[in-house]
Amino acid sequence: MFNTRNVLTVLCCVLSFSLYSSAATADNHEPLLDRNLLSIGGGISNNSVSGPTDDEFGLQFFVAYDLDEVNLVSGVRSSVEFGIMDYGFSRDSTGIWGTYVVDGQINSRWQWLARLGFDIGDDNGIMTGVGLGFANSEQVEFRGEYVMRDDIDSLQFNFLYHL
Repeated sequence: MFNTRNVLTVLCCVLSFSLYSSAATADNHEPLLDRNLLSIGGGISNNSVSGPTDDEFGLQFFVAYDLDEVNLVSGVRSSVEFGIMDYGFSRDSTGIWGTYVVDGQINSRWQWLARLGFDIGDDNGIMTGVGLGFANSEQVEFRGEYVMRDDIDSLQFNFLYHL
């Protein structure tokens, strides 16, 4: 079942991070992290589990940070994302994950994205994914993704809010 305590812990950390990220400073009194590069998101997923288990719907919450300095190719942006996901409601299956994400514009509203990272929890191991994003505005983005892990593949619909 969905572990409410873990989700509330992550949400409190994300909220604290977003409110106080400008308070953390380096030696030159510049912020260590730019709050304008921070995003928060959440979504639902249809999870297909290897074995005799039926597909299940799950939820996830995550935080993203744009890496403007790591853009290796012109027109391709990069970011890191960290989140918590509940893989289904009929069993206790929660995991945390972290991924490196690259994305690029298709046109003014649509973009492609790809991710590579690790999932720690019920499905430990490498996590990869591809998808499309739709920018409703400068701050609001919707994403559809197919994410693969060792035992669980997910079709996800996520909402991302750029602070």
